[in-house]
Amino acid sequence: MKRSLRFMFAAVMAVVLLSVPAWSGEVPGPCELFAQADAEALFNEPVSPGVSRETVAPAGKSCRYSFRKDGSVYGVTVRVCTTEEIAAEGIFGSAGDVFSRQVGARTRHEEASKTFLEVGVPGAEAFWEGTALWVLKGEVLFLLEVHAPLAGSFKTMDEMNAAQEKQNLALARKAAGIIAGRLE
Repeated sequence: MKRSLRFMFAAVMAVVLLSVPAWSGEVPGPCELFAQADAEALFNEPVSPGVSRETVAPAGKSCRYSFRKDGSVYGVTVRVCTTEEIAAEGIFGSAGDVFSRQVGARTRHEEASKTFLEVGVPGAEAFWEGTALWVLKGEVLFLLEVHAPLAGSFKTMDEMNAAQEKQNLALARKAAGIIAGRLE
């Protein structure tokens, strides 16, 4: 009996310790979690310095890096929302609440479910909704929107759009891996 109680206590403590984020103090802002050098490496292009903004619904901060190429503007937007910021806003209870509501809404709606895709990001939960990658790591929700130049020629607009989405998802996953690693 004592042995099983010790095992249960150890198991509960392991779950508690694994669910607590490893970082201490304040979560870095989006321009720190994904720096200008990271954006330049992602695109293999020089990008503008990060432009920071406050966000709402869910509350947090965003950072945008961009560059011009062949007459168009491309870039990445990183949005970081903590449970503390989200709860203070008063619309949602936590980062997990926002994430689970988004998953539910996107899987129950006939049109939204067509673009919903669960995505693997080490140490986090994530899904792609067609234009942005939503990632939940502990008490932090972050979103990545990537718009990159697309090389090649395509027979149809649908083929081109599918290739663009596939490329943007791959780049967003790469960026998410960097951010998730910095949140450890």
